[in-house]
Amino acid sequence: MIKVAHLLDDFAMGGVTRALTLFDEPALAARAQSRVVPVNSDVRLAPCVEADLIVDHMALSWKRLVFLASLRARNPKARIVHVEHSYTASFERAHVKSKARFRAMLKVAATLVDEFICVSNAQKSWLAKAVGIKADKLSMIYSWTDRAELFDIDTVRKHRSQKMRLLAYGRYAPVKNFGALIEAMRHVPPDIVDLTIFGDGPDRDKLEALSADLDNVRVLGPCDTPGTYLEDCDAVIIPSRSEAFGLVATEARMAGRAIIVSNVDGLPEQVGNGGFVATMGNADEISQAILDAAKRDLVQMGIQGRTEVRGQSEEITLRWIRLFERATEQVAEKTKAPKARELVEAAS
Repeated sequence: MIKVAHLLDDFAMGGVTRALTLFDEPALAARAQSRVVPVNSDVRLAPCVEADLIVDHMALSWKRLVFLASLRARNPKARIVHVEHSYTASFERAHVKSKARFRAMLKVAATLVDEFICVSNAQKSWLAKAVGIKADKLSMIYSWTDRAELFDIDTVRKHRSQKMRLLAYGRYAPVKNFGALIEAMRHVPPDIVDLTIFGDGPDRDKLEALSADLDNVRVLGPCDTPGTYLEDCDAVIIPSRSEAFGLVATEARMAGRAIIVSNVDGLPEQVGNGGFVATMGNADEISQAILDAAKRDLVQMGIQGRTEVRGQSEEITLRWIRLFERATEQVAEKTKAPKARELVEAAS
């Protein structure tokens, strides 16, 4: 059985932490012994890890290149892969002053690992075409959620009314664009839609204050069971400024709820027939998307979205199994090479 070590420095409940529960699933647990190795994000010297496959989930930076180089030097037989959970074309546009320097950092990072895992096709395309990472270094594996119970939610919410109920959830941070979403509700007649947002993060107080005078907006704290809110909504709106993948969209489709997503990064490729894509950079654009949603058959979209997302977990599992196989082959080759040299030396 292959040994896998996941390097992680942030254990806050979120997409990355949830995605790691995948490796407890029987199909993967039968093939790999996986464990999480906590790493201080400021450390420069990487640990020696007893693993055939080392999966780095930490954010890349120039400082972390030293860590990756030492990780390679101290674990020469292991296959080392990096999963890029954060950086996208939209992130670069919003936060990066020097694209050349930023892209150079990503390209150097790619040379220090055996494989660079993307979490959406859009991210993979950007890394190949814009950043310039060689295509044979890139793979794509969607993020995963273990909330299979969402498939049991009725596709039509109880006590339906003419008033649309929207749901948004996630980390209360600027990238999620929840502030603009709340402002957008001021431009929508209150008899058309109610909005519930739940989550936690640095912007929580700001968002609560922003919504205080809106009777049709609720800003709530965190919840580990999103199904509680998903079963009581008609659609999920995701107005993010950047989103490498967006597990919220996957969970909404599993629950049979239509999704309204920003036209950024990995979000559009999740929509299919289960919702629609809209430009949602500011409050005016978001309010227009909400008014558009009110005219659509959200129930039918939710049904189609659930149908399309079924089977996605099997594909994700299969791609990780293939990665395990590549690691097994690499370890075998590196183990055989010293033995071959020993035989040659003995014969001479």
